[in-house]
Amino acid sequence: MNAALPDLIRSRRAFFMFLIKRAILGSGISVIVVALFLWADIGGVTSLMLRASDSWLWFLFFGFDFWVTVTGITIAIGLWNLGSWRDPPG
Repeated sequence: MNAALPDLIRSRRAFFMFLIKRAILGSGISVIVVALFLWADIGGVTSLMLRASDSWLWFLFFGFDFWVTVTGITIAIGLWNLGSWRDPPG
């Protein structure tokens, strides 16, 4: 094994905590963006969804699509900002 078990556990915990924090941040941002988008009725999307017979389903799809997109972008930006990659010392 290349790494000692406590180091592996610590790095795995740090990785998943990073993903959880980014997912929470992405969820918060997406809720705000969806609320503003629907409140402003940009492009008449809210009016169109309200006229549908299953409007709750269209709101759910709309929110889920934004959530996946914004959370994915948030995680990607977090990964880009992790720092420089280096070879392990010799």
